[in-house]
Amino acid sequence: MKLENGIRYRDFSVPYLVDETLREGIERTAFPITVDAKLSILKAMVEAGLRDFVVGCGPEEPLVWDRLHRARQAGELPADTQATFIILLNCWETAFDYFKARAHRREWIADTVFSFGMITYRQDDREFERAIRAFRDIGAVKFKASVLNNFRNGVCEQRYAGICRQIDWAVNLGVEIIRINDSVGSLQPHVTRWLCSKLVADYPHLVFCLHAHNDNGLALANTMQAIQCGFQMVEGALAGFGNRSGIAPLEQVVKLCRDNNIKLGAQALDLDKLIDASRYCEEKLLQLPGVYRPVSGKFETLSNYGVLNIPDFLDTQDEKAYFVNYVGLHPQTIRQALADYSSLSTPVAEIADEELWPIVENLKEEMRASMADIEVRYQHVMAGVMEFYRSSTYSPMQLARYAERQLLQEQSAHG
Repeated sequence: MKLENGIRYRDFSVPYLVDETLREGIERTAFPITVDAKLSILKAMVEAGLRDFVVGCGPEEPLVWDRLHRARQAGELPADTQATFIILLNCWETAFDYFKARAHRREWIADTVFSFGMITYRQDDREFERAIRAFRDIGAVKFKASVLNNFRNGVCEQRYAGICRQIDWAVNLGVEIIRINDSVGSLQPHVTRWLCSKLVADYPHLVFCLHAHNDNGLALANTMQAIQCGFQMVEGALAGFGNRSGIAPLEQVVKLCRDNNIKLGAQALDLDKLIDASRYCEEKLLQLPGVYRPVSGKFETLSNYGVLNIPDFLDTQDEKAYFVNYVGLHPQTIRQALADYSSLSTPVAEIADEELWPIVENLKEEMRASMADIEVRYQHVMAGVMEFYRSSTYSPMQLARYAERQLLQEQSAHG
């Protein structure tokens, strides 16, 4: 591992890799995804080599947590499959009651990482201490704490001191993993570098991870910057699914790490299977496909054919499929197509441009003529998609009216 100004860029290991799809991704979708669907996503990720999963967040009942442990016990999942459950302090009692009802599963509870968020909630009432103590009483021993941040104005020494106060507080309560949240996705890589390097230097014995949101399109860059500065844990989600613009896309992180000989987690990772899992997750979460999403988009390797294709000119030897682009039509593009796909006996190189320009112009005319119908079909498809989402989701107003009706019915029933 070579260091440049204290930063490692390649040839190192990051011991912990945690998937957030079944928490962040589930929070992002408006639909009540079934437990069976969630478990099938988890199994697809396990097949790709992932082992550590955030499987829920209070006030959600830990049904996926149940299924993961049952499947592991039955040998349907590897013995080293791990679960994390997020406890938000503004509703921690609800989550605690769920796990207290499962206190007979003490071994499962002891094996679970309980990750606490909003740790400053009711700080004067020592809510964080109360929650930690309650979970310890039912057998919890592994704790993680999230330090939530709004980095829109950067990080000054005063704000850094505030982050350290939360870290010290959590460590004094027995927390061993600290999650630095870029909660509104506003970190920039140069700030991330300063922050993460300083935290690693000031707390050399703690495990840190950066929970990077993608509001400014920098989640991947910030995640890479964090581990280059010494953070020992990566968090992300399949296809980047998460709140708002999402979080770091795991398959993109894995590809970048593979390209730079950075080992992630304890198991070998199969990037192709991870890509398949990302596309499968897209379907199970009922999401519009990100067809050109880097690494895992279904059309991401679909390239324009012919004279406009720069990677082919550079002879990159990438795996790709092709489409014929209107603006790329040219005699040389026709000549290339004939050479690649035609059975003509005429030597293609000998066909003059003068013979090929009429073919180019005729095809362009056909393409232009088809556009009116293509636009109508596209508009019809998109209208259907938007109607599907409008009619299938609840708005806050609908929630209020639903609750109002239920309350009125209850009042009427009691006179």
